[in-house]
Amino acid sequence: MTSSTSLPCSVELPDLTTDLGELDDPWLVELRRVAPTSPTGQRRILAIDHPLLYRLRVSSQRGATWVDGEAGIVWLCAVRRREDGSDDDAYEWFEELQRDGRLLPTDDDRLRDQAEEAIRSFHRLREVVFELVDGARDDPGTEHAGDLDGWLPARAVVYRSVDVEEIWCAISVRAVDGNFIRPEMRDLLFAALEEHLTPVEFEARNDWPTGDVGWFEAVRLGMR
Repeated sequence: MTSSTSLPCSVELPDLTTDLGELDDPWLVELRRVAPTSPTGQRRILAIDHPLLYRLRVSSQRGATWVDGEAGIVWLCAVRRREDGSDDDAYEWFEELQRDGRLLPTDDDRLRDQAEEAIRSFHRLREVVFELVDGARDDPGTEHAGDLDGWLPARAVVYRSVDVEEIWCAISVRAVDGNFIRPEMRDLLFAALEEHLTPVEFEARNDWPTGDVGWFEAVRLGMR
């Protein structure tokens, strides 16, 4: 299970360059700790019959979590200070939010999570393609190949002469499951690779130095 947040309060969210799940916050640290096995080990919030919500605790505060089994996400839905016998008791407040339809994640919350996951996926792909090309640079003349982040085939090969280093990189137009990927994804990865190797001369290619590479888009980057 992964974790995400959906706090029913008026706060200014950071832009998408900030992954909410990675913020250094005691609640998110605790959520990341329990998420892999949630709801095992958590107590139910009995004041709410449906959906099943579970307790989370940080100091004197209480949180409400919901396991979205279909999406594989544990959501932190609300947080409140726990005061037994008070009208502001955390669990009474959670119940009120649920009655008002304000406790569970909204479409905007899900859209934010999907956008963050797309960015996380790109960052993982970017780092792996850097590793693939850097490995080829350490082993010139030998073609290196692999599936970026386990799902996107790629290859790299490097040739060196006295004055020039030629770096070839190719990324498949199809994922390992056969589905086509968006061309923009490859373009972003090639652009990131060009920046990683700067200064470099960038050239899109329709060939590959070791033979045919059907279903791949290739680039050649020259370094002096």
